Amino acid sequence: MIAQPVIAIEGVTVRFGTTDALRDVTLHVKAGEFCALVGPSGSGKSTLMRLVNRLVVPSAGQVRVRGQDVATLPAPALRRSIGYAMQSVGLFPHRTVAENIGTVPRLLGWDAPRIARRVEELLALLRLDPAMGVRLPRALSGGQAQRVGIARALAADPDILLMDEPFGAVDPITRRELRAETRRIHAETGKTILLVTHDPEEALELASHVVVLRDGRIEADGAPADLVAPDAAPFVRELLGGGQPGLRWLSLLPARGALDPRPAPVGAAMLARNASLADALSVLAESGDEALGMEGEKGSVRAEGILGARR
Repeated sequence: MIAQPVIAIEGVTVRFGTTDALRDVTLHVKAGEFCALVGPSGSGKSTLMRLVNRLVVPSAGQVRVRGQDVATLPAPALRRSIGYAMQSVGLFPHRTVAENIGTVPRLLGWDAPRIARRVEELLALLRLDPAMGVRLPRALSGGQAQRVGIARALAADPDILLMDEPFGAVDPITRRELRAETRRIHAETGKTILLVTHDPEEALELASHVVVLRDGRIEADGAPADLVAPDAAPFVRELLGGGQPGLRWLSLLPARGALDPRPAPVGAAMLARNASLADALSVLAESGDEALGMEGEKGSVRAEGILGARR
């Protein structure tokens, strides 16, 4: 029996006045998937995501969450059951960090000790100092505020988390740290995550399922490596490839897949077992070695194996 998708958008059109923001869009997201929506400005990414918690209502078609038509559900209850993190964070300025994180649990009627325990858990999960709970938002850095925003979205332990360009307002170093935290949280919790991003690299790095939108339609929908492979659609490959689609593709393929049975030379540089083919190519270029070893493996990774890689 095939499991039903946790998010099902079926033949949806969204019309604002005389403009179609989305046109006959169908998208299924399975439980536990990390799905990224990416595309040019105005392609309909945020509109598509906001259908899930009824911040946008379709002009035609149907949206189902957990098998239920969202049009039949009370909007406040639906929204409280879904985490929502956004670029502007939206923390309440006169509430402490702990009070901000506890917003939805309070609305759901949790008692104070339970809320306090959950705040403590989330500060630890987001690697924030427990003493930060008593601070006001104005005392936080941009990265800390984004972490608190994610913690608030996770507070009621929702199975679905919507993230609307949550890292767009922070510096590149903090952005990389937040990506790593989000990837770790997904791995540890198994939540279904729907991410809107204008950054193709972010989509490829984080997601297991990438959706490319263009002019209100889905242009491509699939695994990251498939969408930047040499046989992918030119528009999609150009958008996601960042001018170097070949390297982006290699960054998504595991170096283990190119292992050669020949041993690496004595003293050769070593790759981690989770290294990508792009990582291997970079190490070869820096070390000047003819082949690389790999932790826990007897073979080697060589330039000819990288360049001859196939999915």
